[in-house]
Amino acid sequence: MTPKAARKSSRSYRVQRPHQPHSLLLLLLLMPRLRAQNAVISDGLESVQDLAAIENPIDLYHSGCHRAVDKNDTLRFLVLDAGSTGTRAALHEFFVERTPKSPNGPLKLRHLRLRRYRRKPGLSAFQHFPDRSRDQVNALLAAAAADVPEPQRAVTCVALRATAGLRLLDSGSRRRILRVVRDTLATSAAFLAPDIDSAKLLSGPEEAKFAWLSVNYMLGKLDEANTISETVPVLELGGGSAQVAYEYPDGELSAPLDRASSSKATLTGRRIRARSYLGLGVRESVLRFVGYRNGKSAGTGVSKKAYNSSCIAANASLNFSFGSVTLQLEGNQRDNSSGSTAATVKKCFAQAKDLVQQVKVRTEPGIAKGEKTVYAISSIYYLVKYLKKSSPVPGTRVTYSDSVCPSEPRGDCKAYSISAGDIADNAAAVCRNPPDQGPYTPYYCINLSVLSAMLEQMGLPDSGTVTALGGSDNLGWTLGFSLDALLQSAAASAATLTAKATAAAVSMATVLSMLVPARIAQL
Repeated sequence: MTPKAARKSSRSYRVQRPHQPHSLLLLLLLMPRLRAQNAVISDGLESVQDLAAIENPIDLYHSGCHRAVDKNDTLRFLVLDAGSTGTRAALHEFFVERTPKSPNGPLKLRHLRLRRYRRKPGLSAFQHFPDRSRDQVNALLAAAAADVPEPQRAVTCVALRATAGLRLLDSGSRRRILRVVRDTLATSAAFLAPDIDSAKLLSGPEEAKFAWLSVNYMLGKLDEANTISETVPVLELGGGSAQVAYEYPDGELSAPLDRASSSKATLTGRRIRARSYLGLGVRESVLRFVGYRNGKSAGTGVSKKAYNSSCIAANASLNFSFGSVTLQLEGNQRDNSSGSTAATVKKCFAQAKDLVQQVKVRTEPGIAKGEKTVYAISSIYYLVKYLKKSSPVPGTRVTYSDSVCPSEPRGDCKAYSISAGDIADNAAAVCRNPPDQGPYTPYYCINLSVLSAMLEQMGLPDSGTVTALGGSDNLGWTLGFSLDALLQSAAASAATLTAKATAAAVSMATVLSMLVPARIAQL
């Protein structure tokens, strides 16, 4: 080719290149739609972006649970919490809005209300009769459907997650129960259920992460106005397990994680550690204390044998049930001498410490660092509330607040605060004279001893504070799960739109690349 022809060809190519930005123009025209699909967790403020899932989040978009979210819309999400003592249905409602100044900007999810429904026993009680779980699930769906307008039911997603009760069963029993539940949800006309994701086992770290998200959301730690403030560590004590989650403290970002019990999540650049300790729950720990099962044996059924413990009142004769286990429990006879009482307390504390070591509780940097305040939920709230009302150690300082969470729209919540040292002292006092009446208090010596040993092992100093939150059903993992699922849905929607726009841009560029040589050849 002569230099003149080459220059002509080059000029011809440069003339045609301005046509290629049509693909960029197409992408820019689609951007308002892409931005409209982004979502944030907030209390009416735009701040918190996507919260990455720890394991396999519910895939709302690809399972059909996703729907387009219009301006000023209401979203509902029904979560079935299959716990160790019962199945609770949580119907969460969110208001979706955009700022007036930016109607095409990111969506905001503002929690409006929560409706709760409950059925007993826990699904683990159906270990030998899995089909019985069908009636329980149908009853919960019917109760929830009555509170959802009929036109909205077809776009209201439902999912069941099972926690420690089912984790304690063998894998075969778990699969049979979850298969029945999954079939029940799929054939129900009440709500929209994803296929394989409709009923699953919730891992311990997932439960910890979602509880952490719920509590920090309720405390207003995820609002734009509080971006400078720190999030708080969260400790949960359920029936079968204990969960802990917290933001990584400074200098701990590179700390190794145990894959079996720890996970990472990202929240506006923050990373949290989430762990679960199976066996420390307020019901499961009783079974371990009385020797019914050790850390490896699952043990189920009705036992005719009476189990004894020095950590139960001497005159107590109790019918104890947890999941598929039913036992007769009795307290060991003891004299009231100070030496005998001190020996009993020492024995109960030693058992608690052994159990904590058996499940391998470790020092948690997010709790051990400085004069930390740990926020606690679930059974810990009732334990601390009991100490406030009964005063096993006279003069114990337990402070009470009737509104520590913003009351609207997230709901009211109450708090009892006590030092870790006072929990230990009161646990000893309760073990010296264990209660013998009521459905739960006869086991408070065991529960408080385990709580004290767990806090000590995690590294909370005696001067550290435990603030136990209660009074609101939003202080559990289902709120965090719902927020996370809706964010995953919005993220999947945005990713799909982005992929379509990219594909369209690539297609346009391909067409142009094919046209350019032809036009060059014509010049």
